[in-house]
Order: sequence, then C-alpha cells, then structure tokens
Amino acid sequence: MVSVSKMLSTISKKIIKPSSPTPSTQRCHKLSLLDQRPYNYMPLVFFYPKHQVATIPNGPKQLPNLLANSVSKTLTCYYPWAGSLKDNATIDCDDSGVEFFEVQISSQMDKVIHHPNSNIKELTFRQVGDACSAYYFLRDWAALTRNPNAKISPYFAEDSLFPSPFDGPLVASVIESKNKDCIQKRFVFSDSKLSALKAYIADESGLQNPTRSEVVNALLYKCAAFAVSGSSGSFQRSQLIQYSNLRERISPPLPPSTIGNILTVFSTPIYNNERDLRLPKLVRDIRKYKNNLSSKNNLEENEWVVEMLDAYRTGKELFNQRNCDVYLCSSTLMYEYEKLDFGWGRPAKGSLGNVGQFSKNFILMNTPDRGVEAFVNLNEQEMCLFDKDKDLLEFPTPIDRDNLN
Repeated sequence: MVSVSKMLSTISKKIIKPSSPTPSTQRCHKLSLLDQRPYNYMPLVFFYPKHQVATIPNGPKQLPNLLANSVSKTLTCYYPWAGSLKDNATIDCDDSGVEFFEVQISSQMDKVIHHPNSNIKELTFRQVGDACSAYYFLRDWAALTRNPNAKISPYFAEDSLFPSPFDGPLVASVIESKNKDCIQKRFVFSDSKLSALKAYIADESGLQNPTRSEVVNALLYKCAAFAVSGSSGSFQRSQLIQYSNLRERISPPLPPSTIGNILTVFSTPIYNNERDLRLPKLVRDIRKYKNNLSSKNNLEENEWVVEMLDAYRTGKELFNQRNCDVYLCSSTLMYEYEKLDFGWGRPAKGSLGNVGQFSKNFILMNTPDRGVEAFVNLNEQEMCLFDKDKDLLEFPTPIDRDNLN
C-alpha cells in the first residue's frame, strides 16, 4: 500500500483569524457539560469536480484565497471556534484562528482520505459542536463564499442548557472504549435498495413509513451483533444506542442554528437471544424508544448526561454499567451536507475520512442520489463475518478498501 506521505504535499499552511475582532464582552465562552467530553474528530470531506471549480471568476487559482477570506468572515460570527481552550469548561475567544492548508494530491483523492493511516482532517469539529453545528457552520461558510454580504446568525447556547456539575466542571476525560485493532468499512445503500428494505420492514412489522435511519441502523446492528457473537463462539447480549438532536425536543424549541453539543441518546432494550434480533422487531423498538423522547424532559432526564457523569465519577468506560455489548450510531441524514454550494455547484460526493478508533460504531451520511453511506467500525475478525451476512449482501454495496492499494 502506498504511504500517505507519497500521495500529497503541503503547498501552504496559514492561520486564518476572524475578519473582525471579537468584542471584549464575548471573550469568555462557557462550555456546557456535554461540550466537556472529548468528542471524536469529524473529518468531513467534499469532492467538487474540476469542471465545476473551473467556473470560479479569475480561475481556480483563486480558490484558496476565496475560501480563506470567506472563512475569516464566518469566524467573526463563530468566534468561539477561533479561540483557545482555556480549561475544560471555558474557551478564551482570543481570535487565535484556525489552520488552513492547501495541499497537492498526486493520487485519487478518495484513496488518500480513506487510507487507514491518513491523518488528513479537511474539516474537523471537536468540543464546540455536534453534527448539526458542523452543518450550519459549513452552510454559512458556503453562503459567505457565494455572497460576501450574506447574513448569518448562529446562536451559542453555551452552558445555559447543561451547566457544569455543582462540584465544578469535568477535570478529567470521560473514558471511552477504544480498540486498536478496529477497522472501518463503508457500505452504500442505493435509493432503490432502501425502498426495498423499507417495504420489507413495513410489510413484516406493520410499521408505517419506516425511515431510512431506522431500517439502516436495524440492519447494521443485527448483522454486527451476529458477527460479534459468531466471532466469540456464543451469543453476546447487546444493545443499540443512538444519538438524537434535542433542538426541537425541548420547550421552547431552540433555533436549528443553535451551536453546541445539544444531544441526548436513546436505547433499545438489551437483547438476550437471537430471536430478539429480527429486523421487524428491531425497527419497532427503535421507533418506540425514539418516540419516548417526546414525553420526557430532555434537559432534566437526559440519558447522555447521566452516562457521562457516571463514567466521570466512577472512572469507568461509558455505558460500562449496562453489562452488555453496546453499539453506537450517529446519523447525519437530517443535514444536507450533500447540497453545500460554495458558488460552483453542489459536491459530487460528501464523505468522512478515517474514523476507525472506536469499535461497534456506525455513522450514516447522505449520498447525492438519495442513498445512504454507512461507515461501520468492527474488529477485523468480526468484520470478516459481518461482510458475509446474507442480509448485508442483499441490500448495501460495500466499498472495498482493497481498491486503495
């Protein structure tokens, strides 16, 4: 396999600062409890064909300056993202800026981005926002690239929703389970295959209008749980846990452009035998426990907050108290990353770089043709069995990493 260093070279590296200084009254940004957990980097990647980029006024060579200028204007409104982490509960909005790289790639870009040893993080978000926050930042950046006079208005909730514990902010990392042998594979569900999967689930479960997220999560979880049990030689108790955006689930609802980690999680029951892992039952359970969020006070009864504090105070891994295998899913399907237009059209493709640190983890992302790309993390032995599951062979198409050689 060709090394990443031979595929690319850095042309320039700049520090981009906000175009206007942050007022002294906004210098201290308080992080919420949910912001204080060290989140994974989210390496978002967008592919724009050459013929589209060639339409830029004054030619493609102006692209780096165009993007640098517009991100500078964007950071004026997203000023905490250009600041310095003072401690685990505070950002000093000192206009330190962000790193901006221009690189030359001497290979197919897809091979570099998804190389197992790639350390490229084209657009990364950590500590200061969730997938919704990342989407609105990119949407606003794109708007200011198209029109320098565009109006953008992100709202920072800071620690008003989830304040630090009464005994002070978290001073040590919340422990997460990592697996150095974890690998990531990608699977694409076409629009037609999704329709077939949803029709099957609807017929077998009686559930009306199953969503893309519900059916894909159920299928991936079922196949992964069987693979893990097959790898260990006996059935392993397990549970599916999914992140959920809270902006519309609290009263009064927050603007969609609220920036921060505004999340909770919801969980299926713990499944104790193979009969429980039938797709129609899994989708019904996902729908039921997702709908239960509507009847909860998601600020005071936030399952994610409970898990974080439990892990922090006991020094144990997240979800350790559940005494079963835990599968985590993050979905970005409600955000239109695939429509981000910086002035030369929509991307031909949006994707994620290598995020293969954590096992038993799924991430879902839209494709431009209304499909779903799934990023699946398992260890190597489990992945070999996962690949061979008959349901997985029927619905998604794998994107084989062997093509990176």
